[in-house]
Amino acid sequence: MTHHPVLTRRSLLSASAAAAALLMAGARPTTAQGRTSLVVRVSKSAEALDPVSRTGQVDGNVIRSIFQKLISFKPNIYEWELDAAESIEQVSPKEIRFKLKPGQMFTDGYGEMTAEDVKFSFERYGQPDADGKISAYKDDWESLVEVRVDDKYSGRLILSEPSPALWKVALAGGSGCIVSRKAVEERGVKYRQQPVGSGPYRVASFEPGQRVVLEENPDYSRRHPDFKQCVAQLIANAKTAELALRSGEIDFTELPIGADPELAKLPNVKVSTMPGQRFVWLGMNVEHGALADLKVRQALRYGVDVDQIVEAGYEGLAKRLNAMLPESVDGNWPDAPVYQRDVEKARKLLAEAGQSNLALTITILNEPAFQNMALVAQAQLQEIGVQLKVDQRESATYWSAGKGDGGKTLELFILRFNAHVDPNFNTRFFQSEQIGQWNWQRWSSPEFDALHKASSTNMDPEARYAQVRQMQKLMDDSAAFIWLTNEAISYGYSSRIAPAIMPNGNDWNFHYFAHA
Repeated sequence: MTHHPVLTRRSLLSASAAAAALLMAGARPTTAQGRTSLVVRVSKSAEALDPVSRTGQVDGNVIRSIFQKLISFKPNIYEWELDAAESIEQVSPKEIRFKLKPGQMFTDGYGEMTAEDVKFSFERYGQPDADGKISAYKDDWESLVEVRVDDKYSGRLILSEPSPALWKVALAGGSGCIVSRKAVEERGVKYRQQPVGSGPYRVASFEPGQRVVLEENPDYSRRHPDFKQCVAQLIANAKTAELALRSGEIDFTELPIGADPELAKLPNVKVSTMPGQRFVWLGMNVEHGALADLKVRQALRYGVDVDQIVEAGYEGLAKRLNAMLPESVDGNWPDAPVYQRDVEKARKLLAEAGQSNLALTITILNEPAFQNMALVAQAQLQEIGVQLKVDQRESATYWSAGKGDGGKTLELFILRFNAHVDPNFNTRFFQSEQIGQWNWQRWSSPEFDALHKASSTNMDPEARYAQVRQMQKLMDDSAAFIWLTNEAISYGYSSRIAPAIMPNGNDWNFHYFAHA
């Protein structure tokens, strides 16, 4: 059963307060003619706008509009085009040459972008930051040995090994952003809130826990955005965001599954739903108690009805997933087994494993979709003799549940990862070295690790994707992963705008949002 939030005087007051904050930030109502401001709701506060220190999707979406890269993705598709680079070429498996366009200026008077800035921007991922920490995104540049500067605008990326993922993961992604070396060195930790880029927007103000206000960069060398100002406004509560959208106080927001269907009937609002690329699964800790037995894990897989679980979580809007990678990502496994519920087979496997009256805990994020899925799994597993306790956690404690020594006590969990267009970006989180970090299954497969390394350096696309499919077969053999869905992502937005959303549904390009 899905529980819909109830409108209360308190939630209405919260929406009014949010609206007042937006207007203070310089936003105009949606009904205004010829408006120059775009107001985008974010559900989590931006934290760090230095690419090397970014903490997640919200930071990344803001950063994407502040900085240039050698190459960047075209609007709404994973196909790259030249950005700061006048030319770029892979001249050998271990060398990429580039030449910058002259006259690309950093904001705040920090001068022209040079090849020295490119070298500094890329090499700093392997070096301690202002706090002495190595970037969480260091693996994006794992194969980089150095950037050799040939002249003011030209240089070469020297790699330790071939890296086919480098183009879409690092160069066209957030880790390919080019910063001003002078600004970073002068501002230190302040650079995280006072970044200096050369992209379509510059930061006008950064109020942690509230909003980031971007304004058009008049010196930007490419297409200027339709909106002179873009406000990334924090509204944590989804119902408050719906109310703000209704009244025209925000222009764009992600909507939860089960959002008010009346929204789509409003003349000033449009609602759209797209398939996601996030992958959601029910995972098992293969090192913990009874779950160390393959037959127990197989019994649990046969004990649940994935279609019913997904239906409960996403109200018929999301498709079932049968392997890690969705159809839209190269290397997906179209012939993956489609496991159907078989109660008798599940009971037989438990008996063979010597298990009766098994009690387990499933840890989930405190979100409606996860709650509903866990409740269905709980009822289904009870029928095969497994008692499932649901441990709901808020974001802060949930995302640390599988990490460090605490992850050893985890049993079952429902987890969601943001997928990337490059398959090896996704597979890297399930390597043995990720146990205690993002490999919450604590599953270790030397064959998987070897295939990940081999596919990460394989410049033959078809051979590489075959290796990626083999990795997914190994995951299936482990029975530690019950794949659920890629979700479906819904958006509500002003009828006066045309959003710019990448196929994964997570990456928003503020500078490509346009007047409808």
